[in-house]
Amino acid sequence: MPPTIPEPAIPELIAALGPIFGRGVVVEVRKEGRLSGGGGRAAATLAASVAWGSERWEFAAEAKMRSTPRVLEEAIAQSRRRASRLGYLPMVIVPFLGARRLEQLEEQGVSGLDLCGNGFIVVPSRLLLRRTGEPNRYPDSQPTRFAYRGATSLVPRVFLRRGGYSSVGQVRDEIAAAGGKVAMSTVSKALARMAEDLIVDRSQGGISLVQPERLLAELVEQFTPPKPERVVQLKAGLSLEELFRRIETTGDTAPDFRAALSGASCQDRYSGGLRADVPVVYTDDLDALKARMGAAWTPTDRFATLQVIETRDPTPFFDVRADERGVRNASVVQTYLELATSGDKRDMEMAQEVQARILRPTVT
Repeated sequence: MPPTIPEPAIPELIAALGPIFGRGVVVEVRKEGRLSGGGGRAAATLAASVAWGSERWEFAAEAKMRSTPRVLEEAIAQSRRRASRLGYLPMVIVPFLGARRLEQLEEQGVSGLDLCGNGFIVVPSRLLLRRTGEPNRYPDSQPTRFAYRGATSLVPRVFLRRGGYSSVGQVRDEIAAAGGKVAMSTVSKALARMAEDLIVDRSQGGISLVQPERLLAELVEQFTPPKPERVVQLKAGLSLEELFRRIETTGDTAPDFRAALSGASCQDRYSGGLRADVPVVYTDDLDALKARMGAAWTPTDRFATLQVIETRDPTPFFDVRADERGVRNASVVQTYLELATSGDKRDMEMAQEVQARILRPTVT
């Protein structure tokens, strides 16, 4: 469990951080009025001052016990109202301000401090300070923080397949239609987190995607390649079309096993680039694939023509699309994530093409 934040101790916690912006800048936070609120969005009514040399500025500081985008937006709005009423400058205080949250504050012209030692101070035409790089000492303990990772990421991914749904059940049904399986409780928790992050909107009775670019950024940030259980290099002597024809052959051996090209291996379906490396096929049952391939299953240490990776991760098999040859290609989203996180400059250039394709409204 992460450390809890005792509300009355916020001024002391800020003071204990020392000179956040250097010894020439003095930041003080003090209680003003009574502390109020409760639960995850408990708030403290505070004031702050920033002194630099002979100059001093007063701030109406709004403190929150969480750092999600929705909570931060609430704090910004509340601080602005108090600042306008009091003739102060607006400021927010939350447990943690990462680079993205600090950029948000800078865009809106609002100062902010966190309880880890990061912050942004702006006094129009007089002062601009920024401190980043301190780690998060107050991670969100909510299980929904994993909304964009692993099997749970099928929930946000399905919004890039279709942008709006009438109910939680319809989201779950769409996931099933794309070949995934997620419990209703997990769907609900993931949607709650997406709403907190202002990525979906639930105010009109339905559930609508409102920030697709932000959604892709969250998926990239949380993406990890599927964990391999077993990896085999093959000199298969089969084209991909022939390989998938054999995979699709009905039989008694694991008839429901799954196999699909990796996103990186089928990027030419979604961009203008070409890769010369060995194709990669993901499967959830290596033995079943071996049985289907028969004599073409020829392991080798040299001059492989195919790499097979067995994984329990469902993401490579979600929303796969068979092309005109019968080859089962990874989804456009999986392709984008693999390319965008590979670290290769050419892959990242191709990822930009794939991203543009994802964000075109006509793409399904």
